[in-house]
Amino acid sequence: MIEAEAVRDGASPPARETSPDHARRCRAVWWCLWTWTATWTGLRLPGGGGSWHYFAQGSRLLFGDDRGQGLHLYAAHPDLQIGPIAFLVATPLRLLGATPGRLLALLAMSLTGPLVLYALWRLAPARARRPSRLLTAGLLFLPVWAELVTHAGHLDDVLALLFAVAALHAIRSGHPVAAGLLVAASADAKPWAAAFAPLLLAVGRPGRWRAAAACATGLAAAWLPFLLDDGHTLAAASFTIPTATSSGLRALGLTYPRTPSWDRPAQLALGCLLGALTVIRGRWPAVILLATAARILLDPEVYSYYTGGILLGAVAYDLVISDRRWPWLTTGGLLMLYVARLVAHVAPISLHVLGLLRVGYVLVVVAVTLLPRRLRASPYGTPGPT
Repeated sequence: MIEAEAVRDGASPPARETSPDHARRCRAVWWCLWTWTATWTGLRLPGGGGSWHYFAQGSRLLFGDDRGQGLHLYAAHPDLQIGPIAFLVATPLRLLGATPGRLLALLAMSLTGPLVLYALWRLAPARARRPSRLLTAGLLFLPVWAELVTHAGHLDDVLALLFAVAALHAIRSGHPVAAGLLVAASADAKPWAAAFAPLLLAVGRPGRWRAAAACATGLAAAWLPFLLDDGHTLAAASFTIPTATSSGLRALGLTYPRTPSWDRPAQLALGCLLGALTVIRGRWPAVILLATAARILLDPEVYSYYTGGILLGAVAYDLVISDRRWPWLTTGGLLMLYVARLVAHVAPISLHVLGLLRVGYVLVVVAVTLLPRRLRASPYGTPGPT
């Protein structure tokens, strides 16, 4: 079915994964992508890690015993919108010293680009693993990923996304408890990642309750100690930031000067709703894309590193679900969310237009992902109806 649709789309049928020629081309692609990663890491490393100090600070506070530290961390420092797992991971790096710890963290995170691509590549149906698709998607994705892992150094987002990809593998291989724990770990690293929870609906019925119980246990283990020790921990959920003029909120006509009280719950609810719908459609690997799309749409800020998450979701769709030769959703995200912001520095593109592009891309993502199957290429893992 995949080969037939590839021919109809004007693409040549994929080479057999076990053929010597296919293996040789794959090795060439991976050499290219690792070189591309090293190039962007080198470009971003000077002055990189602009957000690393948050992780060093949070790690120090987590293990401190003074007032406002330890289990009082979130109550006393609501601005640290970072999960405890991220602080735990940052701790050994912090102990190396400010500069060595930051550089090692950035280098380690910079290695994750090709690795997460490989993880998604292994999820794709074997006959769809055309090296040209991997190369194109990687060349588009890795510069934006470098914005997240090297320039910003946002360990929490990186961990949340990596755990989510690992959860895809756990679901694919039939390990419900591991899937539940990995989804919980995503939210334990970054709270917005709780929108990945619909992934557990993709677990088969016999294991779904075990997956849900494992997820609840993982969430409770990370967050319940803070809540029980200091009732003001929940106040961290009401922390606000200014609303950027080019945000999706402004483009939607919502002119709140700071984060409205309903915004974070709405992000989570929308992400979960869209995720549940795509699982019902049989396209559960797209949950990452739709959860990050909800964030892009409703978040009051427009930090460039946000784009790394939604582009990872787009790559997951393009490599794992779609069988098109060209990664169209990845390309659209790169142009509408990342390149447009760069061009706006030298061209007369208004901030309002940038906001409209954010909303437009989210609408495209939702439409493409949730269209009826008869209008789409084959869904992941099964032949589509003809």
